[in-house]
Amino acid sequence: MVKKFSVLMVALCLSVMVWSQSKDSLTFVNANWEVTPIAKGITLKQFHFTGDNQIFESSQYISIIEIDTKKAKGRFALANDPGKITQTSKFAKDSGAVVAMNGTFYNMSKPYNSVSFFRKYGEVCYEFTEKMEQRDNGAVVISKKGKTSIAYAPIDEKGLVLQSDWAKDIKAPHVMGSGPALLKKGKQRPLIENSFNKNRHPRSAMATYKKKIYLITVDGRATGVADGVSLWELISIMRYLGVKDALNLDGGGSTTLYVKDAPDNGIVNHPSDNRKFDRQGERFVVNSLLFIPR
Repeated sequence: MVKKFSVLMVALCLSVMVWSQSKDSLTFVNANWEVTPIAKGITLKQFHFTGDNQIFESSQYISIIEIDTKKAKGRFALANDPGKITQTSKFAKDSGAVVAMNGTFYNMSKPYNSVSFFRKYGEVCYEFTEKMEQRDNGAVVISKKGKTSIAYAPIDEKGLVLQSDWAKDIKAPHVMGSGPALLKKGKQRPLIENSFNKNRHPRSAMATYKKKIYLITVDGRATGVADGVSLWELISIMRYLGVKDALNLDGGGSTTLYVKDAPDNGIVNHPSDNRKFDRQGERFVVNSLLFIPR
């Protein structure tokens, strides 16, 4: 009798999980997204999932820049200023970028170095300098022509990198390591049970599907207004979007999304470094991902 009850409880829990995921996906897809055209082939979509429109039983503010690379005229680029930290909005303005997002992980004290692999114009600026667990098992790759894609490290069954200098073998002039990798060809990459992955934080991610590139931010650290997500919840968002490849970037107070000529210094999400749900809390970071028009 106990065995039958246990089986029944497991089946019930699985049913509740499936129903919850289905409900969240419908809420996401059917949301009345605010859509803002940015430039030819580039749009910004935003929605505040709150009240009756919560997902993951929480409030979430999600911003998505979609770049159709067949229509958008421009190139992707990486911005950094060695030995210094700079706001993503300044990186963007200095380069004339139309959109930008914060980059990868770094030391917040001098010498302000990236702790993930970083190559720019063929020159290695930073190698992996810290034990990052899964936060170095992917990379944003940008070709000579400014096209971008996601590269994946060789990993073990836990998603840990098998070869620490794997990114050196990527044949592209611009490479920015990051992670954890979330999806590869539609399949979830392994995630370990640690606080970085399972706790809710603001998150930044890049995703791809066919000729489209997505820059995604999920705001957080504003309890009851923007709760942030775990990486498993971030993967669910990627699935709701229908993307096939996705990579987590630096998040937390670094999470920033920029659009040229937008109010509030171009910031369109709610950076949390000032612990307020406004657009004034932009953090100084080591590098950023840009899209520069031609």
